[in-house]
Amino acid sequence: MPVVEDGERVRHMKTPDDAIMATIDAVARFVDGSPMHCSKDIVGGTLSAALWQHSPKTRRFEGHECHILALSLRGDAHLEQIANGRSVWRGAAPGSIVLLRSAEYSDWLLDGSFEMLHVYLDSSRIPDGSGSAILDRPFRDPVLTQLGQAAAMALRDTDGENRYVAPLLETMQQCLIDRYFTQDRTPDFSHCGGLVGFAQRKVEGYIQDHLSSDIAVDHLANLIGLSTGHFTRAFRSSYGVSPHQFIIEKRIARATAMLRQSSMSITEIAQATGFSSASHFGAQFRKRLGISPVAFRRH
Repeated sequence: MPVVEDGERVRHMKTPDDAIMATIDAVARFVDGSPMHCSKDIVGGTLSAALWQHSPKTRRFEGHECHILALSLRGDAHLEQIANGRSVWRGAAPGSIVLLRSAEYSDWLLDGSFEMLHVYLDSSRIPDGSGSAILDRPFRDPVLTQLGQAAAMALRDTDGENRYVAPLLETMQQCLIDRYFTQDRTPDFSHCGGLVGFAQRKVEGYIQDHLSSDIAVDHLANLIGLSTGHFTRAFRSSYGVSPHQFIIEKRIARATAMLRQSSMSITEIAQATGFSSASHFGAQFRKRLGISPVAFRRH
């Protein structure tokens, strides 16, 4: 660590690499474990990332010294942000994105297990206190999610080789800056307010209980007394995706758990999670995870 003479004092100056290592330590304390995969050279001047497995807990996250773009990828859990003792955001963990600004603590309730990708950003590119108000809470962005899934696959399948991982992380950082830190570029997913908390819980509960069946959007709307059009706009405002896309994500999350934990055939899993056929299941699974269900089960 470099030292700088300052009169009669010698003070230590933290480098970006020090900030990343302090941040890794902070995340390890929060998850009670080590990353499942990480960039081969977690420090050294390039953007880096790590894959973490979260488990149920209520805990404060603090001690990180660089900005983190955190993307929840796989699992079957809800994420809840707490501020001043009350819930300020709640939603399905898979597909949610959080910007965790350096040195700002936050309180979270996690009710299940899920996988999260952390991208450790170049703080010099993300000015403190700036950006869209969307970034104050977890949000959804299909472009960042797809990029995150590709980066996570590169971490898993290339042992974190920077020549494969770093370009994806650079693209993700630039996408975040372009879409949320440039005036008039913030994505507008909806022109109406989102679903309130009780409505989210009712709709999500119904979807979870009926994943093996057909789920009609108009029925979801009727559950909370909204027209189909109003419900669809409010749903997209809350989750960043359409109800149909959300249902597919939940089917995939349930199927992923079944692939890991059961000996059921691919056809049986497809039927149990509401897909019309094994081929439909396979196509949707590959589209989102970049790998077939059979190959996923072998990993």
